[in-house]
Amino acid sequence: MAHKLATQRLAGSIRPLATSTPRVALAARTFSSSASNQNAVKVEEPEKKANSIIDALPGNSLLSKTGILTVGASAAAFLVSKEIYVINEETVALIATVGLLSVLYKIGREPYNEFAQGYIQNMVNIFNDARKEHRAAVQSRIDQVAELKDIVQVTKDMFQMSKDMAQMEAQIFELKQRVAFSAEAKSVLDSWVRHEANLREREQRELATSVIEQSRQELMKPEVQNQILEQCISEVEQLSAKRA
Repeated sequence: MAHKLATQRLAGSIRPLATSTPRVALAARTFSSSASNQNAVKVEEPEKKANSIIDALPGNSLLSKTGILTVGASAAAFLVSKEIYVINEETVALIATVGLLSVLYKIGREPYNEFAQGYIQNMVNIFNDARKEHRAAVQSRIDQVAELKDIVQVTKDMFQMSKDMAQMEAQIFELKQRVAFSAEAKSVLDSWVRHEANLREREQRELATSVIEQSRQELMKPEVQNQILEQCISEVEQLSAKRA
């Protein structure tokens, strides 16, 4: 009975230890992972700082930047070792100023680059639009000139047509003058014909009047009357003789 009680107590004491062991292991793993992350962050931070320092150096490639850094460090070490340059408060102020300027340059470089790129892109767009407008204007002018490429021939044709029209107008004017002259001549000739007809009629009338007057005067003479009477009697006798 005592042995059973001792066994149960031993089993009860082992179970809490068994359940607490995974918890301790999990906590240890969590602590180790957090520690490794902190170490990774601590490891990454110097790399970022080194990269930022290298990027801040002048030069286009990593080799040129490291060369400039090496030459600068060697020159500084040489000057300090030979006591050519003594580090003092001015040096500290210079270093602080350079550091501040580098920080300001690093902070303002991206916005300035963005502003410069935007300004450059805006100017490029303006120039491109102006070039397109200029090209469109030139093309429009070329099209207008192309439409007028036959202007010389058209001008020659129009000049020839104007000459023909001038000649036709001259001929028409000449014909009108001829017609007017013919009408005037016809009217003059008609007037002369009428005048001659009037003269001839008057002459005939005067001649007839004079002949009648002379005939009357002749008939008024006794000799003529006797002669006429004798002639009439002879004609009557001849007619009577013929009928008999």
